[in-house]
Amino acid sequence: MKRIIILLLTALCGSVVLVFAADYMVFRFRAFRNISPYAEVTVQEYYEIQEKNNRTEYVYKDTEQEKCINALFSHRGYAPCWYARRHTERAVHI
Repeated sequence: MKRIIILLLTALCGSVVLVFAADYMVFRFRAFRNISPYAEVTVQEYYEIQEKNNRTEYVYKDTEQEKCINALFSHRGYAPCWYARRHTERAVHI
């Protein structure tokens, strides 16, 4: 039983590494061929300020364009677009 579990964990780790490597190679190929792997998402950022009377004040900033990457995983410090499109509001707790 222990051998089967170790074998399954090894296969799972190997497949994750293989998928990440393939995703990175597709990203590098698109960047090399000047097929832009980047996109932009509009993000609304706001300050969430806790007040003394247990109330919360929200101060909204202007919307900003944030660069994301068309891939499964994040590369070069950019979030994947499938994640960035689902998280378009960003709270800053003060």
